[in-house]
Parts: sequence; structure tokens; C-alpha cells
Amino acid sequence: MKKILMFLAVLLPALTLRALPGLEKYTVVYSAQAEAEEGLDVAQAVAAVVLSRTGVEPAIVSDTEPETRYEILVGSTSRKQSQPFYKAGPDSFDWELSRSGNKVLVCGGGCWALMKAADELRAGGIPRKSLKGNIYGEFLFPREEGTSLRILDDNIWDYGKPDNAPAWEALGADCRDEVRARGLIELVHAYEPDILTMQEYSSHMDKIMRPLLLEKGYSIAYEPDAVWNHTPIFYKPSVLTLHRVKYHKYEPATWCNHGTKSYCSAIFSLNASGREFMVINTHLWWKSEKAQVGSDEARTAQVRKMMTEVDDVVQERGCPVFMMGDMNCKLESKAMKQLLAAGYTPLFKAATVYGDPRNGYHMCSAKGFSRACSWTDEDGLGAIDQFFIYNGAGEIFPGPVADPVEVLVFRRIYARFTVAITDHYPNYADIKL
Repeated sequence: MKKILMFLAVLLPALTLRALPGLEKYTVVYSAQAEAEEGLDVAQAVAAVVLSRTGVEPAIVSDTEPETRYEILVGSTSRKQSQPFYKAGPDSFDWELSRSGNKVLVCGGGCWALMKAADELRAGGIPRKSLKGNIYGEFLFPREEGTSLRILDDNIWDYGKPDNAPAWEALGADCRDEVRARGLIELVHAYEPDILTMQEYSSHMDKIMRPLLLEKGYSIAYEPDAVWNHTPIFYKPSVLTLHRVKYHKYEPATWCNHGTKSYCSAIFSLNASGREFMVINTHLWWKSEKAQVGSDEARTAQVRKMMTEVDDVVQERGCPVFMMGDMNCKLESKAMKQLLAAGYTPLFKAATVYGDPRNGYHMCSAKGFSRACSWTDEDGLGAIDQFFIYNGAGEIFPGPVADPVEVLVFRRIYARFTVAITDHYPNYADIKL
């Protein structure tokens, strides 16, 4: 029940409540073949809505159970009434709430769209006529109470070829920039971060994404004259003031991979309070020590370069620091151990409300994509996309404003549509400064 209530609190915001006559008669049915986020999780949320409106807790069953007279069908079940919506090939963000005889249909092209259809059921009950729409561009994920800063981070995969990969064509999918950019921008729509950091951000992807980000009120912190910044920091001037920004391409070129390995550092303050903080977005060298001798030490040296700049800034300003990006190494690596030893804390450990320990990685390349990943989720030891806080309580270098920073939430976004965007699941943090 706790899981259901958390789901509702985050994904189904409270609306004006009206009676839902007849819902007490229904059984909630989900697809046994669907992932939990598009099956059982939504079914539990729908059941909680029925309970809260009628006082009757409905049964929840999979579509492998015998059919009953009154059913709420969640997602693409095996029941014939579910099929027309899905046979039409819905967009990931299409939703529909409708009725077919004694069946109520909660349909969506993805988990977020299903949430929208469930929300409509919560608001108005069983519809007299079909309700439908597309949630693209909507803000879906309100901030944790007390949040003053939200940061969204993602390695977006530089595919960069003008033609679709044959393996993707065989899957009926498209990995070109213009297709994947739509999903990336929807993350911005859905979470509305104050700061957006990305890795593998190419000039060709920038031509597509930057105009859309500008429309949403973002500015880029650093626009290079000659050297392209593959690790940019976007921010909202309506929320933040930029005080200083630097870009560093890692040297020597042996460990830079065509200039893609770099970091960008920026100092901001919150417009509302004047509170300063530093952000560092990085992408470290990518090969394993086995694949190329010296790789571990290369990453360690790259981290030391960032740490040197951080210490200079923190001694001068006493501000907290957030460091994130694709580190291409795990917490037990030499490169990460030096951060841990210096007092950098992973956000999944620092978070007071929820810290996500999952590894945030899966298979996605020109060869195709899937959920497949063999890395552990235990204690955050499988992740290579790291997010740290440093000097959060002024414990290293006290500053003029020493109120402790509270990381409220750190979460990795596993929505199924993100699997075809990049091999790195996006992650975000809600922070109280």
C-alpha cells in the first residue's frame, strides 16, 4: 500500500473529486506481459482510486485470469477491447480513457500516458464518451516539497549519422538525432529542471535541441568560440544567475576521444535567495584498463583536475558543489575513491526522502536497444553515471551562508521510452538550498 500511495502522490496529482458511480463493481486487470510500470504499477494506482472513491478495494488480476463481467483494463491486455488502441500504433505519449460495454479502458502508449488516463478516471469517473489526448509538453512530475533547485542529467549518446542504423530499422525504430531529440526534450517538459547537464552533446544535436530549449526559457552557460563543448550546462535565467563558467577539454588527446571527454564548471546563485553553488558536468575517458592500459590512471588524473578547481572555488566562496556526469567507472574505482576520500558524497546516499541505488545503464547502440544490463543495483556499486555533493554543510570550507544543503530526492528515470534514447537512463535531483 505504501508503494501505491507514493505512486499516487508523485504521478496522480489531486484534482477536484467527484463520485465514481459503479466502480465498486469492477476488477482491475493488467497485462501479464507488460513491465510493472505499464502494468501492475498502474493497476495498483487505479485500484487505489477505486478504493478512495467507493470504500471498496477491488481485486487486481493479470489478463491470464478468466474474464469477468465488469473490468477496468489497464494497458495492452489480452482482452479484445484493449486491442484497437494499440493496433493503431500509438505515440509514446498518446492516452485514452474510454468504455466498451462493461469494460473501462485505461490506455496509453507509455507509462506516463497511462498515468494521464488513470488521472482522468480519478477526476471524472467512468466516461460517457471516449477521452483522449497526448501529454507531450506537459509538466508531470512536481518537485518534492521544499525543493529550491532541480538538476536533470543525462548522457544522450552521440550517434550522429544521417541515416538510421539497419539494426534499428529491423526493430521498427529510428536512432537518428531528430527522433531521439523528441524524447530528450520531453524529459525537460516533464521535469522542468532549473539546470540541465548533458554529455556527448554534439553540434548536430545542438541544432535540433537548442531552439527547443530556448523556447522553454533555458540559456546555455558556455558557448565556445572554436572548441565544441560536449558537456554543456543549460540553466533557467528566470531562476538562476550565472556568475562564472569555464570549459576544459581533457588532455592529452590520447584520453580525450575526439574532444568528447571534458568538463564544464559554472557558479550560480538562486535569484530568490542569492545562495551560491557550483556545478561541474563531466565525461571521463571511456575505455577499461583491460581494453587500453593506462585508462584507470587517465580517469583518476581527470578527476584530480576537477578537484583542484573545486577546492580553489570553495576556499574562495565557501559554496556547495554538485558534480555529475558519465564517469565511465564505478564507485570502487581508483578515480571515484579519491572523491569519496575527499568528502564527496553520492546523492543516492545523501538523499533524505529517496535515493535511487540503481545502476542506470542498459543496452543501446547502433546494434539495437533493450533493457538488458548485467551490472548490480546493490548499494549503487553498478553505476558509472555519478552525481556527488561536496561541502554541502560547509564542512570542508565554511562560507558566508553555512545553512546545510539537503538533497531531498535522487532518482533515475526508467520510463520505457527512454530505452530508445540512449544507453544511460536520465537522472535528476531535487535539492533544498
